[in-house]
Amino acid sequence: MGEDKNIYTLHQLNRSIKKALETKTGERGFWVRAEIAKVTFAKSGHVYFDFVEESNGVRRAAIRGSIWKAGLIKIKADLGSSFDSVIQNGSEIVFRCKVTFHEVHGLSVLISEIDISFMLGELEKRKAETIDTIKSQGIHLLNKQRELPRVIHKIALIGSPGTSGFRDFGHHVLHNEWRFRYEIDVIATPVQGAGAAVKLRDALRRAAEGEPDVIVLVRGGGSPLDLDCFNDLELAVEIGNMPIPVLTGIGHETDFTVADLVSHEYFKTPTDVGDYIVDRTNLFASKLIEIATVMGSRSRFILNRETSFLSNSRVLISELPIKLIAEKLSEYTRIKEDLNRETLRTLEKRKERLSNLSNTISLLNPVKTLARGYSIVRNKGKAITSTSQLALKEEIEIQMNDGFISAEVIKIKTKNHEK
Repeated sequence: MGEDKNIYTLHQLNRSIKKALETKTGERGFWVRAEIAKVTFAKSGHVYFDFVEESNGVRRAAIRGSIWKAGLIKIKADLGSSFDSVIQNGSEIVFRCKVTFHEVHGLSVLISEIDISFMLGELEKRKAETIDTIKSQGIHLLNKQRELPRVIHKIALIGSPGTSGFRDFGHHVLHNEWRFRYEIDVIATPVQGAGAAVKLRDALRRAAEGEPDVIVLVRGGGSPLDLDCFNDLELAVEIGNMPIPVLTGIGHETDFTVADLVSHEYFKTPTDVGDYIVDRTNLFASKLIEIATVMGSRSRFILNRETSFLSNSRVLISELPIKLIAEKLSEYTRIKEDLNRETLRTLEKRKERLSNLSNTISLLNPVKTLARGYSIVRNKGKAITSTSQLALKEEIEIQMNDGFISAEVIKIKTKNHEK
């Protein structure tokens, strides 16, 4: 069986699709949210995108997009310093576009405006959630417990060399007015853009291996999107668990990141970090000077006091022996006189006592007794004191004052009887 076929060329088909799309959409613009899978800056000044939408790792949609050179100038002016952070691989953006279809290049979107407020809102939302997680787990307190040396000498500096914040820190530390010398180990790493948080975590680990006194993390000012890598949860955990105190100087005075929250101490700018380190050293040096001044003054006082003491001691040593000898000689003379006086007194007392004893002995002398009419009876040369010692017819001898008498006992008379 035959069948009539309407056969179109590819060009006719694509022109029909283009006409139908233009009829349906006209010049209307659509706000679309999508992730930049790839961005290409052409030499012509145009920018080309590959946009995707994924869910749980599965790609649900994809489309090409572009910004013409004229539109790019306006978008750059709108985004300002955030442009580089917005227009990069991995960014999820909300943009206003017109759907176009080209017979050769196919379907695409032409971007005329980018809504940065969406990205900022998402950023602040993620930042708030990260801060809640950090505080609930106490991570923000960990690094603050590390002991900060009284004098900071060895510094591990993490940042992007050549940036203004990096240079400001180096200038204030290395060219300080007191000429303090510091040892700085530079760990260069990107401080914004996709993958910056991962590289910052790696830089922290490498910095800790050198066992510095502190780790300093710096970045100059930038838009909130530029600083978003410092709000990364895993980076915050890494800082909290660092065995070395971490000092941060990120952004301008009004900026505050999660990295600041978990650091040992945070400062509003890199310059402020440098000033803090130098001021801390100067404070210690001033304390040493104060101690040295006090010690010098105290030493001079002690030396003067001891010199005066030695001078007085020299005089005392030369005069004291003479004084002591004179005192001892006087004391010796006094003791000698006291001894002589006491000796004479004792001798007199002894002499008087001997005299009394002599008189007593003289009075008790038997010769004296005999002279008073008494006599001594002896029997065989032994003095008789009792009649019981004699017997009748016994010869006895009687001593009188002027001689002796021999006699014979013819009678013995006692108090009770008589023989």
